[in-house]
Amino acid sequence: MIFQHFNLMKSRTVLGNVEYPLLSQKISKRDRIDRAQELLKLVGLEEYADTYPSKLSGGQKQRVAIARALASNPEILISDEATSALDPKTTKSILELLKKLNDDLGLTIVLITHEMQVIKSICHNVAVMDAGRIIERGPVAKVFTDPQAPLTNDFVETSTNVKDAIERITSTIDIEGFNDDQELMYFNFIGNSTQQGIVSQFSQQYKVDVNILFANIDQIDGQNVAT
Repeated sequence: MIFQHFNLMKSRTVLGNVEYPLLSQKISKRDRIDRAQELLKLVGLEEYADTYPSKLSGGQKQRVAIARALASNPEILISDEATSALDPKTTKSILELLKKLNDDLGLTIVLITHEMQVIKSICHNVAVMDAGRIIERGPVAKVFTDPQAPLTNDFVETSTNVKDAIERITSTIDIEGFNDDQELMYFNFIGNSTQQGIVSQFSQQYKVDVNILFANIDQIDGQNVAT
């Protein structure tokens, strides 16, 4: 498990923190140190082995915590708000590291987070919880493009700026005053459909004038998603 506030031992060096989980195992001191150094190299901190946590940045501390969590070769790594205490640039670097670990080690990572951008960046599946109960789950791209639960919908609209856009549009346009042949519509596109001229085709097929008031495109789990 890796934690939001790192939970490193101040009295131990970076190497000492990483090798700590191995102290209870029946391996030699040399093997223990070699394993810790191998993990520090994996997270890009091999030159900080003799440094104490107080000398590290937040991102470096989290990398040490990740290396420590990997010491005993876990099958599942739980990340409990591991990026919440980090700035955006450092958060991106930690997410890239977690994605690399998932790809290279085949390590299952469970991310507990309130940050929707984190989910969009590296997650394959998502479960939304409310009051300790899972209210929705599924592939990230599907949940983001077709949320079923009201709470999930709020999360998605906030993260994609759709909610703000709709409020801005409806506050400046008199929808009640629309003619019978006028309508305000909202589309979601995912995957290959984002590369097709669907709005243009719609306009030509039904011979209607189209005015685009808001558009957004994002990448979710490697797929293009547009609204």
